[in-house]
Amino acid sequence: MGYDDALTLAAEKLSKIPPEKVCEACGAIYEGEEFFLPWFNRKRSLSSASLPEKILWLHYLTANGSKNETGQLIAYREAAPALFYEPNFYKRAVKPFVNYFGKIPEELVETGIALGGRSAAMGDTSVTINILPYLPLTFIIWKGDDEFPPDGNILFDKSAKTWFAPEDLAVLASAAVYELIGISKETL
Repeated sequence: MGYDDALTLAAEKLSKIPPEKVCEACGAIYEGEEFFLPWFNRKRSLSSASLPEKILWLHYLTANGSKNETGQLIAYREAAPALFYEPNFYKRAVKPFVNYFGKIPEELVETGIALGGRSAAMGDTSVTINILPYLPLTFIIWKGDDEFPPDGNILFDKSAKTWFAPEDLAVLASAAVYELIGISKETL
């Protein structure tokens, strides 16, 4: 299935749910016949999203996932039992994240806090940010040294599995990383 088919299916599913129920279930806002999502604590319209983001957001709007964070952080492999997708997650999300913030780890926390996140006590530096209203991600960096290059990871609250399929979690993490990098570059 391609992007167009996925978009059509997701939009059809959303059209069958009253907007007020959607907003109540996921923290979205509905104004002027348009859905808005707090994406990194910034109000963004569904129509302004890129095609992959739009599909992702439509899945979020229709998921009716858990509003309660568990407080239990899990790695992608725990959220996505289909391990064949894990290398793709690493390539699309973790590697670009480490390549950028591994060189400037202090910038990760500064950027995260500016986006409404909170410092976390993991790795050498880390931050937890609610990417969407009920969906926090924790970004972790371990500084490199003479023997080892920087490393990192992106962890999900266990409740993320109630919002997204494994493939969507990889797309979400990737979109979040590029958003963080873009915002960090704006503030440098």
